Amino acid sequence: MRLTKLISLSLLVSLLSANDNSSLLSSLKQEKLDIDKKKIELESENLKYDWVKQITGSYSTSTTEGKRDGDNNTDTFSITLDQPVFKSGGIYYAIQYAGANREFLRLSTALNEQNLIKSVILAWLDMKKYDFQIQRQKYLIENAKIDIIRKKEQYESGFLDSSFLDQAILTKTTLEKNLIDMESLRYSQLMRFKSLSDTNYMQITPPTFSMVDKDKYINNSLVLKQQSAEEKRAEYLKKMTIANYLPTFSVYAGYYDSPSSMNTNDTYNQIGLRVSMPLIDVNRGRTIEIRQLEYLKSKIELQDSELEESNLYQDSLKKIELLNKKIDIVTNDAKLYDSLLVSTKELFTAGEKTVYDVDTLYNSKQTMILDKQIYKIDAQKVLLNLYAKMHGEI
Repeated sequence: MRLTKLISLSLLVSLLSANDNSSLLSSLKQEKLDIDKKKIELESENLKYDWVKQITGSYSTSTTEGKRDGDNNTDTFSITLDQPVFKSGGIYYAIQYAGANREFLRLSTALNEQNLIKSVILAWLDMKKYDFQIQRQKYLIENAKIDIIRKKEQYESGFLDSSFLDQAILTKTTLEKNLIDMESLRYSQLMRFKSLSDTNYMQITPPTFSMVDKDKYINNSLVLKQQSAEEKRAEYLKKMTIANYLPTFSVYAGYYDSPSSMNTNDTYNQIGLRVSMPLIDVNRGRTIEIRQLEYLKSKIELQDSELEESNLYQDSLKKIELLNKKIDIVTNDAKLYDSLLVSTKELFTAGEKTVYDVDTLYNSKQTMILDKQIYKIDAQKVLLNLYAKMHGEI
């Protein structure tokens, strides 16, 4: 595509972050992301071994008062375990669910991180765009001032009605007000950038992205990877739910010690195997059906996401195509103004044109050059939206 020299987005962070070697994000936002990542790993490990039951220890003491045998103190100490070892596939599916859930949360965090980085880059691109728009506006104001001078001369010579001069003044005033609005918006983007990043925006190298291949975009889409993990998660949750209504085999064991005040010990061990399953559960059918519907919904959502991502790519491709057409138009217009400027300067030297004619053409030519830069930034914003959704690209 025709967007100057292209660089790989994988080099973007190293090019942009002059003050932070690891990330464009502020230290606070990066710290929050790091905490989220650690929390995901810990919670996933908990979920993976959630089927392993606790070994329970207990101790109790009691006193029995009696006239016949007197007071009797009893201490009881026990250690017990009741551990399912087979749940008709439920343990296997629980472990698989934990893995799918871990992957889903990891992808969610990765997508969140890339969206934050995207916001940083987008704020910078918007600032750069406002810089070009502000310069462009200043050239328009200069032309408006020249127009006022010309119409004033024509008004004073009696060639124009005062309404034409009045309209020229109003046009300049409107342009100057718009310039102030642009400067205000540019400052807001600067504040947005500073709230997201510790990097000095003045030291950032402009990023330039190229159009990515559709297959690469679809295959690396974080949104689709996340939705695929959600489908797996829903599938294993459904199978876990079904297994809850099937036979469970458990091993139980215990150690009991009950010394009494008569200096006799009642100590014994217990071990056994238990088979259990729910016999009657009025919500069984509905609960399983709910999990089945959630699974079917996740499959539909994956297909829907694939369609949305494909359409997003096609929309982005079309936007780039139209922006390139605009770039061609302003490039040709700039060449035309350049040719007119050369001839007008020659006529000015010959005394047939005024300096105002030269300045007007020059200012108009500069607006075309700045339009080209603005369209390039618009194209970069479109491409950034694609790259920010691709796994491993930021």
